Amino acid sequence: MKSVAYGYIFLFLALSLSACAHLKPSSKSDTNTQAKQEVSPQTQATPVIKQGGLEIGQASGSYTSKGQTVELRYAYAGRGVRFGNESLIILLTDKPIPADAVGEELKSQTLFQSEQIKGLEYVIDKDGMWVRFHPSQYQESSRNQLKDYSVEGDVVRGVDDGSAQLDTEHSRSVKFVAAIVK
Repeated sequence: MKSVAYGYIFLFLALSLSACAHLKPSSKSDTNTQAKQEVSPQTQATPVIKQGGLEIGQASGSYTSKGQTVELRYAYAGRGVRFGNESLIILLTDKPIPADAVGEELKSQTLFQSEQIKGLEYVIDKDGMWVRFHPSQYQESSRNQLKDYSVEGDVVRGVDDGSAQLDTEHSRSVKFVAAIVK
């Protein structure tokens, strides 16, 4: 009888160890990936949509203004009134904008004006496109639109290769995917 009891105990331990061996231990990089996904407010509320390797809330590229080049990594969008017209406003920035400050930044460019962030501000309306470089305040407007520009649901995406730029001191080459905040 003792040998049967020991047999059951051995079988129980063997099955337990076997089950534990199949569990994947959590690695530090898995934890970091989860933390990064949880930090981004735009990825929590919206599905991941990629364009050219970008996810919602990301920008890629740079602009140069008066000899200074700025790398752009973050993309935000919202609707507002500019120049008396209902407009789509797109902000491409070098640093993230806190989630609770995005609406205000779209409205009044507080962080741009205080030079806490740098980037490009696009306004797209029925008359065309306007872009302002921050902090230099250089501005261009044109009837030309962004390339690969689309608005699908609450997501806007596009590419600006600067082909419509008007002077040689300012250039830009960016692509972006942004959720339109409400």
